[in-house]
Amino acid sequence: MKPSKKQSVSKILSPSKKPSDQSSKSTSGKPKDLVEPSSYHHGNLREDVLEHSRHVLEKTGVSSLSLRDIAKDLGVSHTAPYRHFPKKMDLLQALVAEGFRELAGAMKRAWEYSEDPLEKIRKAGEEYIYLLLKNPRRTELMFGGEIYVSGDPISDELREYGNDAYMGMFRIVEYGQNQLVLKKSVPTATLMMSFWSGVHGFAVLNERKWKSIQSSEGEKESFQKEVLQILEIMIEGTRL
Repeated sequence: MKPSKKQSVSKILSPSKKPSDQSSKSTSGKPKDLVEPSSYHHGNLREDVLEHSRHVLEKTGVSSLSLRDIAKDLGVSHTAPYRHFPKKMDLLQALVAEGFRELAGAMKRAWEYSEDPLEKIRKAGEEYIYLLLKNPRRTELMFGGEIYVSGDPISDELREYGNDAYMGMFRIVEYGQNQLVLKKSVPTATLMMSFWSGVHGFAVLNERKWKSIQSSEGEKESFQKEVLQILEIMIEGTRL
């Protein structure tokens, strides 16, 4: 979901009416064109805060996230983001919920990718690895302890999307077992966690490598082949 762009001052002020000397003044006595953008309505603030926070998180880490700094970057009043995120932990939970929502969508794409059970699980692995490589710091939040040991109750949104992501992968593994392709001697949850741990570990260990090869199409292609080879090894370990 891509956030809409902020409304600009020029769109809010009607171009068809030329303000008089009286109307061109703000209540503070300053001309309206000198009033800070924060005084104007921001129709998609929650989405913009999340999007900007995601970039800050990936660039400089969770410790750099500040609602006041984000408000300044977005050109709104320093109190505006607090209407949607009363405290920083609310923002972090929303970022994590967004991560699980995207992961659930990735598992849905893997499910719909093919009727072949092995193709489903291979696609699930690919989707997972590249989603983590794209958002490594967010993934740390998704599976790290900061969210879960803070003492704050987990939001309904986070619980829902987290469960959707888990069940998306569970369904793929269960399907493989029912089609007599994956081991039935191992409980579905255990077999799924084995595969999940494998793809997660591979992505974490190769984050730096992935970042370092972005300017080389040849190296990226070689990396993608390595991903497929790793997935084949993992799948072989789960087959009947």
